[in-house]
Amino acid sequence: MSVGAGGSGGDDSVVGQVRHTGSTSAFNQHDTQIDQAMGEKRFHYAAKIVAVHNRNSLTEPCTIDIQPVVKMADGSGKATSHGTIYGVPVPRNQSGDSVVVNDPQVGDVGNFSVMDRDHSSAQSNDWKEANPGSQRRSNMADSVFHGTLPRKSQQVKQFIRFDDGDGGLTIQDRNGNKLVSNKADGWNLNGVKIDKDGNLTSPKNITAGQGGADQVSLQGHTHAAGPAPTPGT
Repeated sequence: MSVGAGGSGGDDSVVGQVRHTGSTSAFNQHDTQIDQAMGEKRFHYAAKIVAVHNRNSLTEPCTIDIQPVVKMADGSGKATSHGTIYGVPVPRNQSGDSVVVNDPQVGDVGNFSVMDRDHSSAQSNDWKEANPGSQRRSNMADSVFHGTLPRKSQQVKQFIRFDDGDGGLTIQDRNGNKLVSNKADGWNLNGVKIDKDGNLTSPKNITAGQGGADQVSLQGHTHAAGPAPTPGT
């Protein structure tokens, strides 16, 4: 059987040269039906968070309400916004009774995957074994949050960063407090340094027993009736 000049598209008018993408190909007809069926399933997508419930709680699981950011489009190309998907569970970096708590906020755009069965019964049963909540499969109602997508419009104010080279770790809160580690200085907390041998230095005064009757200033205390410590000693 020869191959027609039409390349991979073939020539449907010549017997024996019909390709699986040809207009009269039975394979193509079935493939189109499969594409239509698969188009009704969802597996992975991005969505904006429109509501957060139990954010940063240590006793109640966090859930979010979301709206997908990629609109739906019909055969003619007309676009329609998605509705709200409610009660999406938010995983955390957790093992046993240890957890990192940093739940998303309203306005974040997240990455979501879709479980292949209705997990609503298991979710309401604190993720214990349960029957599927319905017969739905690969439905966006069974989404799970997988992390926030970074955006230029969001200005980072507090962070944990792993630095390259001789750098170590940088932790900063939104109030400007910063903890930095590196090879040369050890740990540096707002100017107070603790090196790898345990030596501590501070650019400002150190006070012990702050607010108590036994409060002592390292730079301002006196010995008996004598003067304060001599600078440089």
